[in-house]
Amino acid sequence: MPKHQIAKMFGFTLIEMILVITIMAIAIGGVSTALFPRGKQSADQIAAVKAAELGRAVMDEVLGRNFDHNSGPNGGLPECVLSGVSGATCTISTALGPETGSGESNNTLYNDVDDFNGFNGSARDVLGVTLSEGYQGYNIAIAVYYEALNGVEMQGTPSTSITHYKRIEVTVTDRQGNQYPFAVIRGNY
Repeated sequence: MPKHQIAKMFGFTLIEMILVITIMAIAIGGVSTALFPRGKQSADQIAAVKAAELGRAVMDEVLGRNFDHNSGPNGGLPECVLSGVSGATCTISTALGPETGSGESNNTLYNDVDDFNGFNGSARDVLGVTLSEGYQGYNIAIAVYYEALNGVEMQGTPSTSITHYKRIEVTVTDRQGNQYPFAVIRGNY
């Protein structure tokens, strides 16, 4: 058996090794390129879930308050009235927000849903307690307004007059600047 054939049976040539390394580099590069966006999507999904949890917690905190400063604590009874015929009149639409004269300087003292109108701050600020570091960098903005009605249909827009419904919109912004809007209606009943 010639020497050339014996050497070929027991190993690889330098050209064959370079060819295998090149093919492996191309294959690994393709696989990593395909997997990289999946990692980013996973991080975005985690941020979205955290924002949903935070939005729900804020909504629960706001909805735990009375409909209006002039309505009762037991499910709104006695309810505030739309006009001053009998009973306490609901807060006018231009005065929604914390009642500064009654000492509501801190959000833990808020007693009705419209006290949160115009709130913009961190998760710790809105709930009044320190949350886990998992919500660091998240921001919350809250808008409360009387819901505009077209007959019996809600429009999703602010009303200039007093209605039996207040719309509460909470927007959670994550660290990347993605906004997650949440909305709920609180009725005067």
